[in-house]
Amino acid sequence: MKKIRNIFKFFLDRPWIIVLVLSLFSLALRLYHLVNIKDLIFDEVYFVDFAKKYLSHTEFFDIHPPLGKLIIALGIKIFGDTQFGWRIMSALFGTALIPLVYLTARELGGKTVGLLTVLIVSFDGMLLVYSRLGLLDVLLSFFIILSFYLFLKYANSGKLAFLIFTGLTLGLAASIKYIGWLLVLVFLATALVKKIPFKKYYPLYYLIFLIVLPAAIYLSFFLFNFPLKSLIADVINWHRQSLNYNIYLTEGHPYGSKWWTWFLLLRPIWLYFKDIGGKYVGVVGLGNPLAWWSSIVVIPLLIYYSIKKDKVAIITLSAFLIFLLPWALVKRVIFIYHAIPSFIFLSMGTAYFLEKLLIDKIGKVIIAVYFAILIGFFVFFLPIWIGLPLESSKFYLRTWLKGWI
Repeated sequence: MKKIRNIFKFFLDRPWIIVLVLSLFSLALRLYHLVNIKDLIFDEVYFVDFAKKYLSHTEFFDIHPPLGKLIIALGIKIFGDTQFGWRIMSALFGTALIPLVYLTARELGGKTVGLLTVLIVSFDGMLLVYSRLGLLDVLLSFFIILSFYLFLKYANSGKLAFLIFTGLTLGLAASIKYIGWLLVLVFLATALVKKIPFKKYYPLYYLIFLIVLPAAIYLSFFLFNFPLKSLIADVINWHRQSLNYNIYLTEGHPYGSKWWTWFLLLRPIWLYFKDIGGKYVGVVGLGNPLAWWSSIVVIPLLIYYSIKKDKVAIITLSAFLIFLLPWALVKRVIFIYHAIPSFIFLSMGTAYFLEKLLIDKIGKVIIAVYFAILIGFFVFFLPIWIGLPLESSKFYLRTWLKGWI
């Protein structure tokens, strides 16, 4: 028992070892059989096509800003118009998200919270699946968390350089999907909780670095779409078209779901399914059930501790809700993958409360059981996250709820 404690302490004192191992493990899973499915998967039909149109200088319209497709286009430019080229950038950004989540959660709640958070996200299926597809959501999540991390660094240190980089990455997040602008509300909540002082020139700094700088970055990426001489008018018109599409779209989708069902995992998306020689090959956008269902306990705890003015709980709950609740106002069809940024913040909250259990033996046993189940679920669902062939009986063994079909 003493040897086990010593081993545990050794790794706890050297968190970079755990983070490095989890990052390499995540990279290996993201690259494993990445090209095995030859078809375009789900919305790759759109985003890979848009990326190729950037490379061929072909005009097109998409409701999202340019950066996400440009990143996918970079992968195609470097590695060719292949399945690997379509998906490699998501795999790399999805891998980079692992150490970034550790750094962010550590900045928010300390080293142990960072380690527990990185364990949760490393064994989540939703993040794994979307890191293996030429889609925008992991790219968006990476820049959301990076910008949040940099603002936390600014809030904790007061160094202006972190505020500048916060604005830079805010612009990048918004340039993938404009819900990235919701970060401004997260920064405001964090600033109020951290009681960041408003010194003489600080309002000017915030205007320049959190409004002007990200807006300039956001606008600049539209130069890939429109000529400079008519850029402002074209971007205004593009926003009008994009908003009209989102407001007036009435078409449904069999995998559409209500925002309040997302963390209950009532309706995940079968991104790909094919019967190949009597075996089923499927890829489902399903989170690790334990990690996502933890919300049933964690959200009430975050609310309770927020009422008690716990700073970590307030910031975490605010970020979680800011990226979740706006979807309640959206009338068009929406999908579970819109919850990915909120899930990362939820994982930080889960880790924060798990850390509180470390004070006694029973708590440590609960944590050990939690992660044993988490990893067990990860192994169990892995075939339908990375598209491994399964016998029909084994396939249906993994479809627990009616909405999972």
